[in-house]
Amino acid sequence: MNNFRTHCLLTLVIPAIITLSADSTVQAQLSREVREKFESMLDDLDIGTRAQFQRALDNNTPVVELTPKQFRQFRNHPVNPFEIDDIDPDDLDGNIELRFELPSIRNRPVQPYERQSRSLRRNLRDVIGSTASSTVRITDGNQQIAFGTIVQKDGMILTKASELDLNKKIYCQLGPNRTYQAEVIRTNTENDLALLKINAGNLTPVSWSDKQPLNGSFVVIPNELGEVMSVGTYSVVPRSTIGENRALLGVFPQNANTGVVVADEVEPGTAAFAAGLLKGDVITSIDGLAIDEVDELVNEIRKRHAGDEIDIAFLRNGTARTTKAKLAKHNLSGERAARFKMMSRLGAVPSERDSNFPVVFQHDAPIFPEQCGGPICDLQGNVLGINIARESRAASYAIPANHLQTILNEMLRHDVAARSNESR
Repeated sequence: MNNFRTHCLLTLVIPAIITLSADSTVQAQLSREVREKFESMLDDLDIGTRAQFQRALDNNTPVVELTPKQFRQFRNHPVNPFEIDDIDPDDLDGNIELRFELPSIRNRPVQPYERQSRSLRRNLRDVIGSTASSTVRITDGNQQIAFGTIVQKDGMILTKASELDLNKKIYCQLGPNRTYQAEVIRTNTENDLALLKINAGNLTPVSWSDKQPLNGSFVVIPNELGEVMSVGTYSVVPRSTIGENRALLGVFPQNANTGVVVADEVEPGTAAFAAGLLKGDVITSIDGLAIDEVDELVNEIRKRHAGDEIDIAFLRNGTARTTKAKLAKHNLSGERAARFKMMSRLGAVPSERDSNFPVVFQHDAPIFPEQCGGPICDLQGNVLGINIARESRAASYAIPANHLQTILNEMLRHDVAARSNESR
């Protein structure tokens, strides 16, 4: 096989390097970001290609060996997030070894003008009040696996269950200096919650709020050190995501200089097709609200239901136009569903369990899977709920406070009953 190297871009968001090399003895460890990308693609790939990516996962390597046929299938597959059109397998001999690298999303530098800037988060520290004292950092002894929320002063803590490895020891860090080993008392699979117990007393349990925030209001996420970890907006009121059919406009958007461009052909049968939108149109507003980025378009559509009618302002060849669209059900399947799923997750690290929750509200504060399980507040310091999942680049989910209290009471009741039976 000929030596070949090319620098490519991960579609829309993240720069990547794909190296083709004849030297299979080069050892490289699979980064967390690349591992998560590989895992997110597996279900949608054909059997042969999936086996090659699974082998790379099993061997903890970013090198994937494909036959020319498999390479062509992967290159053209809608779930493939890498731009590799400039690689021609006919120019190479034998199988092709692809080595994937991604810069760490977690370590991306935040610019001073961004919402997540250090100065803005520092200015909001007073907002979280005592909530930081109710927040714990959960680790496996080496790295963070989740946040937790203290719910009783005698050491009871709620967290996200699917981030825990029940075969390993679990530790809870309270502030900078106190660490306790935790016991898993009970889990609630339906809501992906786990109740932990540490041998500590006189803790500060979270004080739940009964307030219903307005859409668009700010939310903040504290860590155990009293810092504001992330800032976002309250996007969608509590709802179930079990078997959810979301509203769908039916376009594949990309950021443009002004607004959001329709980046692909609009297919018949979609709301966008019925509204007369075409590839190349630039959407500038929805119902009078300015749309400057893809995330804003996605959030506005997700706030609505199938059957809702929206006013769309857009540019076609520089000329301002308007149209109305009646949103359809989000019932994509096959390749279009795979591509939509891939595009919505670029620039984010979604949770392993990111859907099928009985009740959650949506916000856009960026978090990573290992940052779920802790409380989320409004700007008055009211605790609105517990973060339960990162779903996509534009959406995080949290279980609202009133629902959590019902779940917690049920989990505690079962715990008391179990301990009573053990003492007999």
